[in-house]
Order: sequence, then C-alpha cells, then structure tokens
Amino acid sequence: MTTLPSFTVDAHARLSAEAYRESWDAYKASMESNCVDQVVLVGAPDAAASRSLLELAGTAGEIAAVAVWVDVKAEDLGEQLDALKASPKLRSVALPVRQEADNHWLVQEETLRGLRLVADRGLCLDVEIEPRQLPSIGELAKAIPGLRIVVAHMGSPFIGRSEREPWGVHMLNVAAHKNVYSKVSGLAALDVQPWSVAHQRLFVESMVRMFGYERLMFGSDWPGHVEFATEQQVRAAAAAAAGPMTVTQQESLFGGAARKFYGIS
Repeated sequence: MTTLPSFTVDAHARLSAEAYRESWDAYKASMESNCVDQVVLVGAPDAAASRSLLELAGTAGEIAAVAVWVDVKAEDLGEQLDALKASPKLRSVALPVRQEADNHWLVQEETLRGLRLVADRGLCLDVEIEPRQLPSIGELAKAIPGLRIVVAHMGSPFIGRSEREPWGVHMLNVAAHKNVYSKVSGLAALDVQPWSVAHQRLFVESMVRMFGYERLMFGSDWPGHVEFATEQQVRAAAAAAAGPMTVTQQESLFGGAARKFYGIS
C-alpha cells in the first residue's frame, strides 16, 4: 500500500459562494483529519465571491494561495487586478473555460489581451476545460510564454468511458510547453460510479509520462468528491493511479509542484 507523505498541499478546493465561512470551517475539519497542511482555493465565477474569498484568505494561515475569477475581457482589467493584488494570497486567475462554446476562446484576441495583463503582474492561470479545448492551451502557452498555466482535472477526460483519444494526443502536445502544469483532481467525479482506481490509472499514468511528477499536483476538488469518496480515498487513489513513486516524486505530486507553481513558501 502506498504511504502518503505527511506534508500535503491540496491544490484544488472550492468553498460555497454563498457561505464562505461555514464552508471553510467544514473544509478545515477535513484538512485536520487528512494530514493536509495547506490549500489552494479556487473561486467561483463571480466578482463579489472573488473579493470575499481573498478576505477569508487573509484570516486563515492554512490558505496558501487563492485563484479568483475576473472578467479577462473587461476594459478596466488592469485596475481590477491591481486592486485584487493588495491581497498577498492572490496567486492566480481562475477561468471556467469549459462553459465556452468556442473551442478557441482562450486565444481570442480580447482574451489574449487580458491574459497578457495577468502575466505582466506575475499571476498564474487556472483553467477548467474539456478535451475539445486542449489545443487552445498549447496555442496560449506559445502566445504568452511568461504565463504559467495549470489545467484542472487533467483536462476532464472521459474516464468513465476509458476514452483516451483524442484527449491523449492533445495533452501530449500541451505537455511540450514547460509553462503548463496539470492538476490530478476531480477524477472520482469524472469516472462512472462506483469509481475505479484502474480507470483512473489509464489516464494518470499517461500524465506522468507526459508531464513528469514535477508538473503534476494533487487536488481534492473538495467538495466535488464528497458524494463519491472521502478525502483520504481520493488522495490514496491518486497515489495508486500515479504508480510506484520515490519519496521525492510523492513530495512533488502532493505538495512540491503546487508550491513551485503558486510560489508558496
């Protein structure tokens, strides 16, 4: 059985947009019982929610970094980012690109203009996408090489159907860009139920070969997994799916890669 490292960064968790404090209390209880020391919180696509999340982060030492939503096409984006950066926990802009019908929304000229402002301020980009949108990640990484990008949920492959193509080919092209990372997160929800480590391994092992452990980071996707699995089960499944690891590789997957990407001390 894989022994998990005691120091863990959960690189992807969400809180209720309507009740941040109550949701944080529930998540914090989960942290304490599952050897999670730090967390990266990803905000909902709402400007007021972004501000609330940063306020909460200012009062909770366990919150190591925050990724918030902003309208990257807004005319006053630069001013918005400068105001949000008053919070020392702000590390990234989070975009739910999967809801966009245009597969190349990320590389529309308006979007690129905004993302250049994000990169200029030393911020990262968190994206949730579907396999159909993966080619746009490679185009974006090439267009703005100074922008660090992390793809949530490994690009949301169709794990339940064991459908590895064209996801695998697209991801291989994306992995060639060293400013792109990925989160091993949300896999239980992407699988059929009951979920299976064997199903997840088909995809996670491919990600290890393409990205290496140094560009992969574990995220619980709390509370998205609660209906299907406990935090401990999700973390153990990710470790088992990633295959035999050295201590250094474990530390990278469960903390080191996230700390490097988000600049967490």
